[in-house]
Amino acid sequence: MQELNLRYFQSVARTGSLSAAAGELHVAVSAVSRQITNLEQRLELKLFNRQPRGMVLTEAGRLLQAYALRNQLELDSVVEQMRGATARQRQTIRVACPDGMAWHCLPSVIARFVIDHPEIGFDIEVVESARASELVKQGSVDIALTFSLSVDIGVQVVSSYSAAIGALMRNDHPLAVFEALEMKDLADYPLTVSDTGSTVRYLFDVACSLSGVTLHPRITCNTLGVTYTAVSEHSNMVGLCSAMSVSGRVQQAGLVHIPFKEPQLAQRSLQVQVMADRLLPEHTERFLDTLSAALSEAEKTAFAGKGEGGK
Repeated sequence: MQELNLRYFQSVARTGSLSAAAGELHVAVSAVSRQITNLEQRLELKLFNRQPRGMVLTEAGRLLQAYALRNQLELDSVVEQMRGATARQRQTIRVACPDGMAWHCLPSVIARFVIDHPEIGFDIEVVESARASELVKQGSVDIALTFSLSVDIGVQVVSSYSAAIGALMRNDHPLAVFEALEMKDLADYPLTVSDTGSTVRYLFDVACSLSGVTLHPRITCNTLGVTYTAVSEHSNMVGLCSAMSVSGRVQQAGLVHIPFKEPQLAQRSLQVQVMADRLLPEHTERFLDTLSAALSEAEKTAFAGKGEGGK
């Protein structure tokens, strides 16, 4: 396959239309159409379904798109090594993660890593978990951390950790003496919970429904910082989050994180993902090793006994 064919193919796949691709490439629509047709004829495969609203990749087209993305990323890495690039912008690791990991855990690992590797920089994009997986599949980021209920197609899970949802509260809270809680135990206390669309809120709603309990959160939010601060400032407030999200901060703030007995709240995992079959640069592999070791240690700490900070 010629490079020109793949350039035109990738542009149409990315934009979803011949005209948008032509504008991006600064060529005529007919030139784009001709290159796509030539590529399909050479491969003897249909790569797009032509629809009134644009061009939609077929299954074969999606496989070619993933191949083209991987090869471009690997080519960039090889060229970088050949040139002996040491400038910071050529040693940047791009990471996408949800707010729960961006608030403390991931920055803490990165801060320690750059002390020993000052030539490496980081670009962190804070997005919903599903979006983080999409970005790593597209090659827009090198690593994705996601809270997931299943394994996503098109990504390689480098490592996975328990991200069970528990109750965060002050160590002088009336419930802080318990080893584990049930949803009904929260009925008399104000709650702060992630807003609709998050895995925390989804599993919270499922657990309430199966337990026959109706709970009305006092605060809903899309950032862990709100939950952490509300719990720290209010003696009776309970926040729902994973122990991994607040690992390292619980005891410092005089808080405890207590697990739930409901199995539904333990169905979630924290996954470290990369693009499937991609050959990663050496410095990215080095950071993955550091990240996996740190998350393994955080998992042990979070789930030792009752939970971090527990009595």
